[in-house]
Amino acid sequence: MKYIDVRAIDEADYPHVCLLEQGQSGSQYQAAVFVRQAMTLWPGLFLVAEVEDQSAGYLVGSISGDDLETGWILRVRVVEAMQRMGVATRMLIRIEESMKGYGINRILLSCSPVNEGALALYHKQRYTIRSREPAYFGPGEDRFILEKVI
Repeated sequence: MKYIDVRAIDEADYPHVCLLEQGQSGSQYQAAVFVRQAMTLWPGLFLVAEVEDQSAGYLVGSISGDDLETGWILRVRVVEAMQRMGVATRMLIRIEESMKGYGINRILLSCSPVNEGALALYHKQRYTIRSREPAYFGPGEDRFILEKVI
């Protein structure tokens, strides 16, 4: 089994994380803006994972603006070649530890109802479906809202 290192993001990670984010959106500018803003707003809740010194993925967490005991997981991305190696699991464990340090006792996230791999991961980590939100991100973009008490 390969060693997975999960830590808070730093400036040296910026280009690698931007490329991984861009792969999802297709826009270099949008990816760069999102990553830079997330690094600025939530530096202690923006994690990166490395497997044998190679970028493997990232996770962005935040604190709810109207409920300081609730955290959100906004993004979980893993390099395709490193999926199903435990990278996302390690990042979820680490973000839960980090969020506890901020006084957070509940974590929410959204997930597509058709993303079976992600749903299996979240269920394995004891996240439960709280609600189904039709058109959460617009027409045809329904989401489950999942929750875990920590």
